[in-house]
Amino acid sequence: MGRKHTPFTSLSRRKRRAKTLHIKNLIYRERDRLGGIFFDECDQVAALASGRWTWSDIIFLSQDPAIFWNAEIITANVAFADAVEDIAFNEAFSKLNAAETQQEMHLDFTPDVSSNGKRWLRKPALKYPQFDGLTFNDFIDKRALEIARDNPPAIYCGYRILPGYASGIGLQIVVEADRLNRAVIETAIADFRARGERNWISDVPARVCYSDKTICTPLKIKE
Repeated sequence: MGRKHTPFTSLSRRKRRAKTLHIKNLIYRERDRLGGIFFDECDQVAALASGRWTWSDIIFLSQDPAIFWNAEIITANVAFADAVEDIAFNEAFSKLNAAETQQEMHLDFTPDVSSNGKRWLRKPALKYPQFDGLTFNDFIDKRALEIARDNPPAIYCGYRILPGYASGIGLQIVVEADRLNRAVIETAIADFRARGERNWISDVPARVCYSDKTICTPLKIKE
């Protein structure tokens, strides 16, 4: 049997404080690489060099010594892309009948005859008349571009606390920046703390553009 999932917030304060101390030590050990405010497994040198660092999973300490935050930080552009692609996917999905839905939700493979059956290839994607002869995925890509251009959803920066995490308290951070770097992350953490470590959403929509390119290359870090 698998281990029971125990939310961090349901632990005793003593246990939460012990886990937070472990995170504090981890952040301290990585201070030369990351500055001592947060921990991130992302290879920041590679991410910065790419010019496309737009999301990271980070952990940082609360002002409460028995709490640490397990956060996803993304740019507003990533949040915009997620929203646009969700709309496009739902629209495409609604146009499929039951049989077509079954087909798209299951991967079908066929033997590669050139490898004597030792290798399998995915069957070609089906094209649908309701998508003007496009495949399911190609239609989603097309509609995402159209939605981003013609009817873009508003994106608001801020902080959203996510309950139920086993490691720390979950948090999503959306920042208005073209890409991430240490200064952007540290500024977001400082602002979150200054606002009392609570849910907060800006009342001004972020400026966004649409791109499907994101990067965050993880490192293997010993805890």
